[in-house]
Amino acid sequence: MGLSIQLVDTRLTGGTGRRAKAKGGRKAGRAVVSDIVDHLPEDGELRAVLAAAGRDTVPTMARVDPYDDTEFDHYFCELALAELDRVSGLPLPAPEREFVNELGALFRRALAEPAYAVRFVGD
Repeated sequence: MGLSIQLVDTRLTGGTGRRAKAKGGRKAGRAVVSDIVDHLPEDGELRAVLAAAGRDTVPTMARVDPYDDTEFDHYFCELALAELDRVSGLPLPAPEREFVNELGALFRRALAEPAYAVRFVGD
């Protein structure tokens, strides 16, 4: 899959537009603002977890499109976190178990901040 999983601050996303024109009619340039608070690289672990658990066990996580961007707001973070709790009881190899733990921590951080979301960036 090769996803980039990002914890984002949605308050900053709207502020990345153009600045007002400077005196003389020239544009002042673009404001460089990153909305990424943290990230988790993924290299096939999600696919392995989906295969081990079955897509019916983790329907929210199965929604992630490996070729497009998918963003989970608090509602979907809560659903996905419950799914990861169910998956944590499965006999997973160490890399997938570590991935599940790190992704769960990312969802918990998103839920702790009202403006945070988790974005899956496909390739």
